[in-house]
Amino acid sequence: MVNSKIHVYASILYFRCMSKSSNFDQIEPTACVNAKVRRLHRLLNKPYQDLIKPYGLKGSMLSILFMIGKAHVNQKAIAERLVLDQSTMSRDLKKLESMGFIQIAKGRDQRHSNLRITESGYELLEEVSPRWSALHQRMTEAIGAENLFALDRMMEVLENINANPQSHAS
Repeated sequence: MVNSKIHVYASILYFRCMSKSSNFDQIEPTACVNAKVRRLHRLLNKPYQDLIKPYGLKGSMLSILFMIGKAHVNQKAIAERLVLDQSTMSRDLKKLESMGFIQIAKGRDQRHSNLRITESGYELLEEVSPRWSALHQRMTEAIGAENLFALDRMMEVLENINANPQSHAS
C-alpha cells in the first residue's frame, strides 16, 4: 500500500514537472509586490497590535477613536480617511460603542451617524497615547525619514492608479 502511494505521488510530480506552463514559469512569488506589501504590513503592524491588545482593541478601532476624539466626524468621513470598507467600519463602531468608548447618534442616514467619544473613551486615549507615541517614535526612527518619504510617495502613486485605473492600464 505504501509503495503504491509513493508511486502515485511520484507520477503526479513527474506529470507536473513535464507539463510546465510557460506563463506559470514566469511567475516568481517572492517578487510579487502585493505579497511584499502584505509582509511589510504584518511586520509593521505587529508591535502596534501587541500594544493595544490588552485594551481589547485592534488598530482600526484605535485609529477611529483617535479621529472621533480629535474632531466632529461622521462614519463616512472616517472610513474614507482610514481607507476602511463599510463592513469593517460598522463592526468597529459597534464594538467601540458596546465597550462604552463612543456614542453613536443617527444622522441623516446610517453612513452619516454622529459620533462622539465618551468619558471612558477619552480616558482610554489618555492612557494609550503616551505608549502609542513612544512606539510610533521608535518605529519612525527605525524606518528613517527617507523610507517614510518613499512610503508616502508609493501611497500617492497607488492612490492615483486607483483613482484613474483606465489611464494606467496596459
